[in-house]
Amino acid sequence: MIRRKFKDIAGRRYEAVLKDYSEFLLTDKEMRVPEVRSILIPLDLFVHDITDEAIDVLSAYNATITLAYITDAGVIELLEQALNHASTEEFRAKKEEYGRELLDRTMAKLGDHGFMVQTRMFVGHKGDDVVRMAKNHDMVALCRRYADGESTETSVSPIVLRICQRVETPALIY
Repeated sequence: MIRRKFKDIAGRRYEAVLKDYSEFLLTDKEMRVPEVRSILIPLDLFVHDITDEAIDVLSAYNATITLAYITDAGVIELLEQALNHASTEEFRAKKEEYGRELLDRTMAKLGDHGFMVQTRMFVGHKGDDVVRMAKNHDMVALCRRYADGESTETSVSPIVLRICQRVETPALIY
């Protein structure tokens, strides 16, 4: 667009315009559609289901999906400090039970749409672990409510925004 509009303007003026608007223009690398063979979908207590719209978008790729249920290590640490060990373990067991049910339900839903699905469940730091795991995947699909129960239906979790800023792979927010 800039080359067409400013094709008759020579030298430094063209370079200045190009520099001023470079953050709004896609690079050649960004213009290429990346090949997506693996997709990471992190889950937690605030992600209740993957939407049909997200499944429609994901179905455009012939990719293996990894579902990762992450229980927040910070919450576990706080409970260890505030409560006794038995209460903390009871909390952890309930979260793992919920996580297993969510993983099974989501895996079945994705399996019904023909996806190959893998699952993982662990205690960790939600934002950091997703960024670390994303390096081994071609795309990350994030629920807008991931890691933030305070979000309204129209807002996006601050953790999701931070993850999108830090990952190098394409991210889908549903």
